[in-house]
Amino acid sequence: MEGNYMQTDVWNILDTCAFFTQMHPNGKIATVTNIKDEIINRQSKQYYSNLKSKGLKIIEPVTESLDFIKEKAKETGDLDVLSLTDIKILALGYELQGTIISDDFAIQNVSLYNGLDVISCSGKKIKEIRIWKYRCSACKLVTDKKSETCNICGSNDIFRIKAK
Repeated sequence: MEGNYMQTDVWNILDTCAFFTQMHPNGKIATVTNIKDEIINRQSKQYYSNLKSKGLKIIEPVTESLDFIKEKAKETGDLDVLSLTDIKILALGYELQGTIISDDFAIQNVSLYNGLDVISCSGKKIKEIRIWKYRCSACKLVTDKKSETCNICGSNDIFRIKAK
C-alpha cells in the first residue's frame, strides 16, 4: 500500500478494499453505513468490528455532497458504474477533504477529478483522469450519456470508450 502512514491529521475514507486487505494508513478513519453490506467474509467483518471499537467513524454524507458527486461523476462518465456506496464514499471524501482508500477505478477517477487524494490498497492507482463517452457498436454513434438502446439505430450494444 502506498501513501504516508504517519499522517494523522487527514481523514482517511475507507472503501471495501481496506477491510478485505486489512490495511489502511494511520490517522482518522471513516466510512459510510452501506460499506457493512459489502463486507462479506468473516475476517473482514471482524476487522470492521475491531476498527469500530478503535475509532472508525461511520458518517453519512449530506445530500448536497451526494448531489455534487453525482454531477461530477456525470462529467467524467463514471456515474453509471458507481454504486450508491461508492457515491457515498466519494461524497464523504469531498465533505471531509479526506484521502480515499480504494482500488475501484471509478472511485479513483472521480476522486482525482475533484482534487481528492487517493491511496490504493493494492498499489494500483490510476495515473490519469479519464473522461468516458458511450458508443453504439452498430452505428458508432458517440454520446455523453449511457442509454439502453441507441437513439439512431436501436442497437442495445452500447459500451464505454475513453474520450480523453
